[in-house]
Amino acid sequence: MKTVWTKGLNAEQIVQLKQDFVGGALLRERLSKLLEEKQDSSVKKSRSEDGYEKANWAYQQADARGYERALSEVISLISN
Repeated sequence: MKTVWTKGLNAEQIVQLKQDFVGGALLRERLSKLLEEKQDSSVKKSRSEDGYEKANWAYQQADARGYERALSEVISLISN
């Protein structure tokens, strides 16, 4: 569990949050799997040759990378 989860909380809240984090392991694992599937889908979509025909291809690529980076960050936060 990353320390950012407990930043700004009092001792009682930290204990409760840690218990909830451990107790939600199955939920976090499932969410992580779903987010990884979304990442994979985004990568496949952005590698499609169809995208090269669009004038705003570079912007679409930048958006896809940002989306994938955000998904990675959330996966990192919910991982042990």
